Amino acid sequence: MVHDDESDASLMQKAAGGDPAAFDVLVRRWKTRVFRLALRFFRRPEDAEDIVQEVFLKLYRTAATYRSDAPFEHYLLRVATNACIDRLRDTRRRREEVLSALTTDAGAWLDRALGGTALEAQQAEAAKGLAAELLATLPPKDRMVLVLLDLEGLSALEVAEATGSTRAAVKVRAMRARRSLRRLVQRFPGGGRP
Repeated sequence: MVHDDESDASLMQKAAGGDPAAFDVLVRRWKTRVFRLALRFFRRPEDAEDIVQEVFLKLYRTAATYRSDAPFEHYLLRVATNACIDRLRDTRRRREEVLSALTTDAGAWLDRALGGTALEAQQAEAAKGLAAELLATLPPKDRMVLVLLDLEGLSALEVAEATGSTRAAVKVRAMRARRSLRRLVQRFPGGGRP
């Protein structure tokens, strides 16, 4: 019998033994977290849902190989980040396409948003969309690190564990990715001004 208060490791062990109810508890417990992470990368909820399904299918198939010596959340995030990176590689938009679609107004909105200035609701939504578009121009691993650090609020050590990297490598990748984004913002009218 499965109980909702069982540990993730125990549930994975039961799922590996063929207990679908145990896996259902894991899915209920973690699907919102995986969906929220995927939605940071893919603007359409349908795409995020696809990632969620892909992640849990992979978890189910690999339940027997899960080692409980590391927190389940780290294992889950690694599977989810790899799924997002793979999908991003398939659908990555070219930088030129994004930059050519920017308007002077959009650049100014993004600049104000990055500077912490309050925007009207419509402008804030446009700036948010533009920021997502610019983020999409980064290589998948750079984008993943920034999303996990800046949007999900994970520490560099947690990102390293989730991505199979080192803390130092995560910090360097984040620094370079932020620098690339700053350069992109400065390339269009209104971008980069105080």
